[in-house]
Amino acid sequence: MKPYRASHQSTIKAGWYENIVYGPLSYDSYLWEEEKKILDLELRFLLKKNSNPHYLDFACGTGRVIGHLERRVAESVGVDISEEMLDGARLKLAHSEIIRGDLTRADMLPGREFDLVTAFRFFLNAEPELREESLLVLARKLADGGALIFNIHGNTWSFRFVMVLWYRFIKGRRLNHLSYWKVKKLLERYGFAIERLYGIGVVPKPLYRFLPRFIFRIIDGLWILMPFSKYFSYNLIFVCRKK
Repeated sequence: MKPYRASHQSTIKAGWYENIVYGPLSYDSYLWEEEKKILDLELRFLLKKNSNPHYLDFACGTGRVIGHLERRVAESVGVDISEEMLDGARLKLAHSEIIRGDLTRADMLPGREFDLVTAFRFFLNAEPELREESLLVLARKLADGGALIFNIHGNTWSFRFVMVLWYRFIKGRRLNHLSYWKVKKLLERYGFAIERLYGIGVVPKPLYRFLPRFIFRIIDGLWILMPFSKYFSYNLIFVCRKK
């Protein structure tokens, strides 16, 4: 497999991500609808303390997350290593500074700190070394009292576990997965504390093509009412602060 830094540097990959992964009625587009609600809620929390937050979207890709938030913050900056992904971001972003580069290799934002940092669909597939290098950089860029929000779209202790076994023993391939507990240990190593955790997705992804979207919403809505259910959801959203 390509190193993760090189994995999205092609026009084909950028188009696949934009039109297939997040295409109309895809499973990931369903998750995104729910993620937007969480981002909106967390931004409201932040705005109560800071009416002019500065925002960094790390590994911003085609601008999906920063595009949702850019109009409601004082400053928004998107950074990504892939020019092809950023080409998509430039088409949809109107108020954000877009920077191509690798913050783990060079600081393109010297002296700048941010009250909100997001990093979606990054940590799951990044190599362990890259995860740690990224958290080290983000700890430096996050202002005191600021929030780091990211997701793990492949929780080990969800239906992902069955998929991992299927890929390993039937297809002979490795499927990435991370658990809440493993992420928690990693965050603590770099001075982060988890303030809130959200969980989305309990119905196995392969069933999505056969069931109406509203069924998923009902089941997920009931699922999150159960104690500890979020720890076993497919998509985990972490809200973290520096200790």
